[in-house]
Amino acid sequence: MKLFKQTLFVTLALLLAISGFTFPGNADARSINSPITKGEFVQQLVETLGIDLQDGDIPYTDVKADLKPYVEAAIRTNIIVPEQTSSFGPNEKITREQAYVFLIRSLNLRDSYSSNTLKQFKDYPAINKAYVKELSAAAELGLIDKKSNTLQPNKPITYAEMMEMLQAYENNFDFLTVVHTNDMHGRIMYNASNKEMGLAKISGLTNQARSKNPTLLIDLGDTFHGTNYVTMNKGQAAVDAMNALNYDAMVPGNHDFNYGQDRLLTLRDELHFPLISANIRKDGKPFLDKYTIIEKDGKKIALIGLTATDTAEKTNPAGIEGITFEDEVTVAKEMVAKLRKEVDVIAAISHSGLTTDKNIANEVEGIDVIFGGHSHDTIETPTKYKHAYVTQAFEYGKALGNTNIIFHKGQLIGVNGFLYRDSETKQEDPQVATLLQSYKEAIDKELNVVIANTSVHLDGDRRNVRTKETNLGNLITDAMRETLGTDIALTNGGGIRASIAAGDVTRNHVLTTLPFDNTLVRTTLTGEEVKAALEHSVRLYPEENGGFLHVSGLSFTFDPSKPAGNRVGEVLINGQPLEEATAYSVATNNFTAVGGDGFEMFKAENIEFDSGELLSTVLIEALQSSVSIPVVEGRIIAK
Repeated sequence: MKLFKQTLFVTLALLLAISGFTFPGNADARSINSPITKGEFVQQLVETLGIDLQDGDIPYTDVKADLKPYVEAAIRTNIIVPEQTSSFGPNEKITREQAYVFLIRSLNLRDSYSSNTLKQFKDYPAINKAYVKELSAAAELGLIDKKSNTLQPNKPITYAEMMEMLQAYENNFDFLTVVHTNDMHGRIMYNASNKEMGLAKISGLTNQARSKNPTLLIDLGDTFHGTNYVTMNKGQAAVDAMNALNYDAMVPGNHDFNYGQDRLLTLRDELHFPLISANIRKDGKPFLDKYTIIEKDGKKIALIGLTATDTAEKTNPAGIEGITFEDEVTVAKEMVAKLRKEVDVIAAISHSGLTTDKNIANEVEGIDVIFGGHSHDTIETPTKYKHAYVTQAFEYGKALGNTNIIFHKGQLIGVNGFLYRDSETKQEDPQVATLLQSYKEAIDKELNVVIANTSVHLDGDRRNVRTKETNLGNLITDAMRETLGTDIALTNGGGIRASIAAGDVTRNHVLTTLPFDNTLVRTTLTGEEVKAALEHSVRLYPEENGGFLHVSGLSFTFDPSKPAGNRVGEVLINGQPLEEATAYSVATNNFTAVGGDGFEMFKAENIEFDSGELLSTVLIEALQSSVSIPVVEGRIIAK
């Protein structure tokens, strides 16, 4: 099965052209052999490719509202490359060479092609030099008829000629579609206000892709943990829903270890598809299967799993005891050497982050495409690096990747694609929706009881809690310090996952904000270690950092212009200057207390008391008390 099913339509179009059939244009009815405008061609190409239409801005002032979504889609996928002009010229006649440029750009080709083939045409000199690259590819890939002795690059094309071009596009290329999710963090339910599509809508879109092309559905990790709908059943709801979607493979992310390695293995055994990672080892042996090979439409595709080496810092160390994470680039090279001769395509399914994925794409020859997660990046259409393409679909199901691996005469020649976003036109798969509803009803009944009230908005926005002081971070750390009676309290911003709106507060709100099973513990640090912890906290500023600390009982300043490790200035402990030799009692969470987020000054053996009290419970008790909500009061100041 191929991307387009237009053979009958094109045949009909040509017959209608002979019979003098007319169709409505922008103004008067026109013959099917009348010239096509640039705007009409772009609209037809975008519709043919099935690119998701979205309400985005474009740099052109001469594009009407009805055409704007198609031009935006073409810009987003690099079919149109805007120049420094506010005019697109949608009503201009489109020439043959302009049409071929759009067609070739849509393929997002891996290689360039020699212009020698073009030189056989008598009117080769008439080609716009800026378009030689695209027309050379069109000729080599069979879109241009080599039997003709002329190209006629400046000739306007007709509707019938446009459909012939698209028919050649269908005949010459095979498409393997990969639908991909990443960093869902438990967002399995549809949430219109947050623009989270949920797995029922994702299933509907996946089924559409399957109806057009051979299709793989993969997940790039951080899926089993993150919202009440998955944490309260320790990932089971996500497993059941993913099985219903018929996923083909998944790589575990760092947060998929949040329930501990034993629970992850239990979830793996209940999946109907492989959970793979080539660079995770337990006591020197592979922890999971390293790869899987899937055959679709006669093509063998190897999927290699890769999990971030910083998982050791970004999940609770207690849950990964005995586990190590090997260097992704090194492991990828080893896997390519093993698999290259066995398959047609090698793809990495990676929860390693965009920086690492780029390194693999530039350093590992033999990897064709990398489907990524972990860094929550938005890559609207696959980007080509030295050896491989890289793509990633934002976070939380707010985007869904649709990537096509394109073959010509059995050889991979390009990778194109786009991201879906939520809209009213996207329908849920009713079977998956019913499954999810059963979980939702059971959990909502338990969680939607009002347990407190707040008169102010409590700021837990990801961008804020990972870069600066917030009133919610202050409230949580104040409650931690008050509960254990310590000198200071510290907690990592990465553990705060959502805001709480002013008004009634339910248990659901609190558990969404603090979804991890982190408990309140007490330890002791010297003043020198406290300062080292603060340096580690702000080392990446202004970059978002899950290890950014919220504090109580202390305040400090730092200078972002100075080198990391030498940024912290004045530190006050309860209003008094920090003394490096003095020991201070510290309330923190058990994740940080054992060295999570790379806080090496904290050690498990130094934990003096584990209250067993979840941070979510500590926050609930604070909200239910008469304590005043603290403001942002200058505990952390960037100078």
